[in-house]
Amino acid sequence: MNKATNTRTSTKAVRKPQKATPQQEHDQREVKLIKAAVSVKGDTKKAIIAALPAGGLAGNPANVERVQEFRDDFDAARRHRRLNLANARTAKAISALPSSSGRPAIRLPLGTPAMRLIALRKRTVTEHAQQAFRHGAPGGTGFTVEFAAQSSEVNYSVSLDRIYDLYRGAYKGWGANVDQHQIRVPADWRIRVERKGLALLGGLLTLDALPMEAPAGIELYAAVWASQGRRYDVKTERGFIAVGGGESFHGETKETAIAGLLRKCKIAKKNVTTIADLSSSVEAFISNYAACTIEVSLDDARNSGSCEYGIRSWCESVGIDIGRVHVSIAELLEAFRRMPLTEVRRAVLHAVRHNRHSRDSQ
Repeated sequence: MNKATNTRTSTKAVRKPQKATPQQEHDQREVKLIKAAVSVKGDTKKAIIAALPAGGLAGNPANVERVQEFRDDFDAARRHRRLNLANARTAKAISALPSSSGRPAIRLPLGTPAMRLIALRKRTVTEHAQQAFRHGAPGGTGFTVEFAAQSSEVNYSVSLDRIYDLYRGAYKGWGANVDQHQIRVPADWRIRVERKGLALLGGLLTLDALPMEAPAGIELYAAVWASQGRRYDVKTERGFIAVGGGESFHGETKETAIAGLLRKCKIAKKNVTTIADLSSSVEAFISNYAACTIEVSLDDARNSGSCEYGIRSWCESVGIDIGRVHVSIAELLEAFRRMPLTEVRRAVLHAVRHNRHSRDSQ
């Protein structure tokens, strides 16, 4: 019995492998030809014939021709890679890509779309801040924009640093100020503020604005804004902004903001004759009133409809000490040239009218 078992085991051990089918032989030969087409060096038939034996293939004309076909296909795939990608994305086959128009290629900025969006948001806030506030200390300036998760985190602050490697010669080692602006606004600031036309109102930079219920014709916002302080300092204020009739007003309470806006609109309608002066160029306006010798007071600014925040911020921006109360019109117009603001025009016009009225009543 053991002998019979051994005989069966021996028979299994020496069983011959099955012969490959013609299709399998063809596929194996094609794989070898593809490998030869990839590995061969040079485009000549002589180079192909020399490379075929390494893959176990004969260097006959049929194999050489097949290797050349594979090489042509590989070359076409490389040359028409973009066309093949386009065909893979469309239902209708494209025979050729459109010819170049000659226009230079448009290159997108570096980074992912999300990274580019964040960079755009920060750049937009920075550009508005540069328009609104003093910057550019001798040692340089920097703007850092971050995004707040809630309104209580919204803020604008400026810190002064010093560097000691700017000056040379006799001033080597002297310190130079660097103004660093830290801004924190909502991530959707461009939608919440800029697109609504609230970014810069009366010389103040709006950092955040939350819409609130208001009387018809008035838009009211619980807002956070920034105003210019002494030198490079910037103050963050919280209150309300009322907008309507092409005017705006900042107030501590919503009642103050609405009342200030209504009063400002009333003053503007009452003085219709000043429309030409309000719409003229900066130089034309200065030229019209440069010959006046009167003084403009804080009350002129207030009585023309300007809010207290805007008055103080503009005075700090142009270097006028608000404690002086009265400023000559010549000095005010020179400051207006450096930082033109509609509210300044109104203060000047109010002072001129008030002066004429007082003179005529005497």
